[in-house]
Amino acid sequence: MKKIVLFSQLEEESLNQLKKIGTHMNVADFEFHLVHCHKIQVYMNELSLYSYPSEEQFEEMKKATDNILKQFANEMGLKHFHVHSFLDSDPKDRCSTFLEDIDANLCVVATRGKKGLDGVFESSFANHMNKYAPCDVLALRPAK
Repeated sequence: MKKIVLFSQLEEESLNQLKKIGTHMNVADFEFHLVHCHKIQVYMNELSLYSYPSEEQFEEMKKATDNILKQFANEMGLKHFHVHSFLDSDPKDRCSTFLEDIDANLCVVATRGKKGLDGVFESSFANHMNKYAPCDVLALRPAK
């Protein structure tokens, strides 16, 4: 069974955009991996390093993230799916590595549609996947 990875932000707009995948293929024929990677924020305060989220906070975030992704999978009618929540200082690289680890056939990303200077200075996840993903990439554009 071919493996398709859906990378998602947790906002409703992004999740709704990813639902368009059902118009491109019969979702019952594939194994889906729904992925969200939280970024570790590291900062310094009075000569001490702190990071957010802590391990305890991440466990709570992971449960909430997994619940959102499971609900999304159920709404989509996905029969064969896995949810994955990661914590990394470089989410883009972690997601590229994940694609290699599971030998994915396709990754799907929802773009935000930033234009002008916003698009120039926005570090685009979709652009990163186009360059570094070991599989094909399907980028879904936002609704007009």
